[in-house]
Amino acid sequence: MLNKITGKQPEESVKSETVPKQLEDIESSIEKIFSVLKGPSLMAEETKDQNEQTQAGGQNQAGSQNQTNSKSQTEGGSQQQEQSGQDTSGQAKTTNQTPDPLQQAALEISQLHNLWNEVMPKINQKGAAKKLIENFSDALNTLTESVTTKDKMKIMMALNALYEKIPDIYALYQTNTSPQIKNIIYFSRSSILFAESKDWEKASAAIKELKSSWAMFNNALEGKQQDDSSKLDLSILELEKVIQEKNTQLVQIKGKITLANIAALEKSLQEAEQSKKQKK
Repeated sequence: MLNKITGKQPEESVKSETVPKQLEDIESSIEKIFSVLKGPSLMAEETKDQNEQTQAGGQNQAGSQNQTNSKSQTEGGSQQQEQSGQDTSGQAKTTNQTPDPLQQAALEISQLHNLWNEVMPKINQKGAAKKLIENFSDALNTLTESVTTKDKMKIMMALNALYEKIPDIYALYQTNTSPQIKNIIYFSRSSILFAESKDWEKASAAIKELKSSWAMFNNALEGKQQDDSSKLDLSILELEKVIQEKNTQLVQIKGKITLANIAALEKSLQEAEQSKKQKK
């Protein structure tokens, strides 16, 4: 447990436990919601584009099918063709509309409830404290209620408050990567969101927590993934600088870079762990 609190990596002799897939899916769902709301997400840009293309493609395919059916029905006369042309024009406009991000977020939040329902018994068996389960449930309910405000920033704040509980759940499992990296994600996102809300005092407090968590985690790496860790180290300093300057536009840019560097480091650590397993 001390390793989990300090961020120290577990000894290699300790067998790594498998984290429930539902917990990983909860993380992915949270990132997707941030993405559709155009917020600070760990999702790669190409993944975001693929998701948008998939949604648009599905709608356009439905529109094309409707147009084909309409054309076949208009062969009986020019008047029907004119009417069909008007109909298909309206359909094209409808199918080219961008999906409502708030509706997408609501659907994804509903899925979060299902995933949480599935993972609760698993973490309960791992000895999760009652308070931990209650805190996550309360945060999820608050997130769900926030959607009714239709305020994207309030939704993202509630979403990040939910993500704050993720590290404690990961800490229930003995893995080769400390859950401290989840805290780094949380504090990075907090600093970005507070800066975008012009709450510079809280943004500054969040960046201090980020630097503290990162220093703890970086020391535990003991030189591993040096390139990725150096990039992240420098990007955090750059993010801190623009927060001190109260430059919202640069915070968005530097924040995106910081989150991308965290994602790269996490991926690198996971690949290194997988490589060790294959060699055994």
